[in-house]
Amino acid sequence: MNCPRCSNELTEVIKHGIVIDNCTPCGGIWLDKGELAKIISEMRKAEAALDEEFRSLRLERRGYHEKSSSHGHDEHPGTYKHRKGFTGLFDIFD
Repeated sequence: MNCPRCSNELTEVIKHGIVIDNCTPCGGIWLDKGELAKIISEMRKAEAALDEEFRSLRLERRGYHEKSSSHGHDEHPGTYKHRKGFTGLFDIFD
């Protein structure tokens, strides 16, 4: 297949089950139908897994702070700000 931008030959690369057509001379990246949706889906899965991991770490830390305060320490649990991560970036595709 030829590049729509510069008509050079595209190189097909498969990353994580997603076919990406790459044009080395112009740097263009072309996706087949449905490939962008697959990328977005994989990003959301990764983000959900990270959120779950961070949630357990926050609960662990909160338990540590509660335990140390019960022993007469003056520490207060930290404030945690939830970050949207990539979801805000991909809202334009919904």
